[in-house]
Amino acid sequence: MVRSGVVGLAVAAVLAAALTGCGGDDDRAIPDDAALPAYLAPSGAPDFCTDLAASRELGDLPTSMGTLTTGPDVVARTQVSRAVQEMRNVLAEVRSEGGQEQLAAALEELVAALRSVLDGELTDPVRAAVSDGLRRVGEQAQPTCGFPT
Repeated sequence: MVRSGVVGLAVAAVLAAALTGCGGDDDRAIPDDAALPAYLAPSGAPDFCTDLAASRELGDLPTSMGTLTTGPDVVARTQVSRAVQEMRNVLAEVRSEGGQEQLAAALEELVAALRSVLDGELTDPVRAAVSDGLRRVGEQAQPTCGFPT
């Protein structure tokens, strides 16, 4: 069962890479190691799209969570913790811009799922919650950020 959960998470990470590719056309540079550093959001897209595009941590989730399935690991936990902080920052920006209540709710659920990774045993339901959270954030951000399809 552990292997299927890791494979499912890997699929979710590929989805995360697509969802985080909503860069903006503003002054904030997207790091070269972001999910899709060259992608630009449509004109007028909110700033949170740039923050999602600049996320470095979501793409590392399959490796970190795979490592955590075998037992405690400080480096993997630190990476998941950084992903939590990145998504909290995006959530704060979504809330400050307003008008994206469903995306805010999806981000809250993703943050809660990632916190569950840190708070306890990495079970199939926890992995499924992370995968579902990534999917929901992607679905909610897609219309606004114009992710590549």
